[in-house]
Amino acid sequence: MGRIERGFTLIEMVVVIIVLAVVASIAVPRAIKVSPAQEVERAALSLTRDLEQLRMRAIAAKRRVRVHFYRPQNFYSAFIDITADHEGTITETEEEVRASGLLIRGSSSGIPGVELPTGVMFGAGLATDGPLGEPIPEPVDLAGGYVEFDARGMVIPSGSGGGAVYLEHENDPNAVAAVTISGASAFRTYRYINGEWVK
Repeated sequence: MGRIERGFTLIEMVVVIIVLAVVASIAVPRAIKVSPAQEVERAALSLTRDLEQLRMRAIAAKRRVRVHFYRPQNFYSAFIDITADHEGTITETEEEVRASGLLIRGSSSGIPGVELPTGVMFGAGLATDGPLGEPIPEPVDLAGGYVEFDARGMVIPSGSGGGAVYLEHENDPNAVAAVTISGASAFRTYRYINGEWVK
């Protein structure tokens, strides 16, 4: 008399694997929800990388670069001097943005640039003093709302104190980050945690 083999067929196993994959593809994104503080920190790190890249672009091209922050639109863009004689003139045109090499992730009023992620905006939330202990006058604490780098990558005007850009989350006033820009063109990213600034 023959023995009856018990087990699963290959087709049954494949069907089970497909069902598990479908369930996982639905459940995993919901389980990995990013907190407002993480969204703000990611935006600040992205801004820091963009500033470093644009400073290096100024050095490589031996031209002036301006990074302008548009607070009401939660948007920033970069412009490079495209004059033939490198006179340092920037008129904030689309052509200057494209020449700057900024990785474009949006546009505002026809100017290409970078939109802050959904929910993240220029602002200081509950923070009243900056990471260096100074009062926060504006979320974009830069003269004219922009920073410029000369052909050597130094902040213009030479010897200026730089400034800071503050980011907050619209749903959590405790979710705050700051990107400081020193007069020597050094960038630092800080997070605001429990009333304290942390690097």
